[in-house]
Amino acid sequence: MKSYNLNFKQKNMLCHRCLMTVVKTLSSVEGLEEIHVDLESKKIKITYKDENISKDEIKDIVNRSILSGKVGKLEHSL
Repeated sequence: MKSYNLNFKQKNMLCHRCLMTVVKTLSSVEGLEEIHVDLESKKIKITYKDENISKDEIKDIVNRSILSGKVGKLEHSL
C-alpha cells in the first residue's frame, strides 16, 4: 500500500496548549501512521496510507482545533 505525506505550516499554532490540542486531534484521526508537530517551526508532518483522507480536511481540522482550543473530529468517517 502506498504511503502519502502531508507537510504544512500552521501559523496560528502559538503555544504548548495549541501543540497538545493538535497532537490529540491528529491522534484521533484513523488512518494516520506518523505525526510530527514542531511548535518552534510551526510545521506539521503527517504520513498516512488511506487514500480517502483529504489533505484539506486535515488542515481544516487542525485549524478548527487550534481556534476552538478543543480536540477536533472529522465530520465524516473515512
